[in-house]
Amino acid sequence: MISLGLSDFETNDDSQPPPDLLRALGETVAWCTRHLLDSDRLRSQELDPNSFLSIPALGDQEIRAFIKEKRDSYRRAMESINRKRSEILHKATIQPVDLAEAQALGRFLLYEFMETVSDGSSEALSHGFFDMEDAPPWDTWFWLKGDTIFCWIPDSHVSNAQAGIDANPVDCIHWAEWSALSRLINW
Repeated sequence: MISLGLSDFETNDDSQPPPDLLRALGETVAWCTRHLLDSDRLRSQELDPNSFLSIPALGDQEIRAFIKEKRDSYRRAMESINRKRSEILHKATIQPVDLAEAQALGRFLLYEFMETVSDGSSEALSHGFFDMEDAPPWDTWFWLKGDTIFCWIPDSHVSNAQAGIDANPVDCIHWAEWSALSRLINW
């Protein structure tokens, strides 16, 4: 049985995630549920962050520069995705969903982009849900904390995501409980 963590989520003000995170999550859910009606794909051209994610190979630069550049590129990509998604939803007068609805419609996934390996196992076994870098579809990304991208995964994609997680040799993609959201933001 899948636990959504709904009963574990505390509602006092001290444990609530920041309003901008809740807005980003609500917009992500609204976007993905709207987008899934049009197609089964969660890598929309409108939010494509690849122009921010072109990082030179490690051999072309020293390790510290590579790490800084990779972190900066993911930060810029996350900012771009959230900004574009918000603008498009606002123009279409589509409202973000609330936290309870987000929890009811999908699962919370963490992607640690500095821990990935490019072996293709997660991509293959998830039927393309994850890419070669173990990244979940960018339409599902809603927050970045440190080297971790927070993602909302629609229930309709959970089985493919689980297959990719099971195949991943380095545990850079894994589920988190909704009840841990505030704690993870404040770590």
